[in-house]
Amino acid sequence: MSTPFDGAAQSGTPRTRLNSVPVDGGGGGGGGGTNVDTQRLDEAANALVELRGDTENVDNGADDDCLSASRGLNKHTAGGMAEGGSWATAGSLVTMDVRWGSQVQNLKRLLQDISDKLHTTSGHYTRTEQEERARQNAISTPFG
Repeated sequence: MSTPFDGAAQSGTPRTRLNSVPVDGGGGGGGGGTNVDTQRLDEAANALVELRGDTENVDNGADDDCLSASRGLNKHTAGGMAEGGSWATAGSLVTMDVRWGSQVQNLKRLLQDISDKLHTTSGHYTRTEQEERARQNAISTPFG
């Protein structure tokens, strides 16, 4: 059984070198830097804000439909007022509507939280890039 630190069986050269650059030039590190597309981060954050608004609209429609169905069931109850809630199914609809509303609120908070973090991350990257550019422009060299 071989380990990542064993030499290559056929070529005689090590496959991994500790504290050094691998022979084949692969591996981590490098001078490429990290590029972040802040516009894409902002677009994703804005899409989440839009989705949050759509979620609110869907929730309002579900509330209206559940309450209407509950009232409709109770309206046909013999010997009781329409709002009396004598049908078990009607009460269950209201209970499910309350649960639905709770889940929608959780989803909306999650969407808002992710959107806020994406906007914050985008702002941090933009600010860091500007600061780094300013720092590099301020460096004077003896070569002019």
